[in-house]
Amino acid sequence: MSKEVARFKRVLHVRAIERDITQTELAGRLREEGAIIGRISDMEAERDNALDDFCADRGKTVSPQELWLERQGIDLMERKLSSDRQELEACRGRIEETRAELVSRHQNVQLMERYVGKLKARSDKEAIDAEQKNLDDITSMRYRRNMRKEVSP
Repeated sequence: MSKEVARFKRVLHVRAIERDITQTELAGRLREEGAIIGRISDMEAERDNALDDFCADRGKTVSPQELWLERQGIDLMERKLSSDRQELEACRGRIEETRAELVSRHQNVQLMERYVGKLKARSDKEAIDAEQKNLDDITSMRYRRNMRKEVSP
């Protein structure tokens, strides 16, 4: 029985390590999400500044080519923002998948902990019962020996 307990403790240990790895993976994905959000925020601020400059009342004459280049720069920023937002949504999807996997792994660890606890309790009870049986045998042998001594004289 103790071999079975040891075997399931090893399984429990492996499952706990898998859960810890998943927690680390989730933390990395959350950091990635924060980085993407920061990048989007910076890009939006840069785009807003470019739009303000583009729409600002200009005192000097601006060539159509300059306006076109400025507008192309703003369009490029919009495309980059769109791409970053899509990346953010994909990252959030991966985060949710990782969270679901973490919940599942955590449940597996809890289930295994309960099972190992029951096995250990059963093993301990069997060991105590076996020890009690041995003590009872020793006690009965001593009792018989003492009874023989009393009858023999």
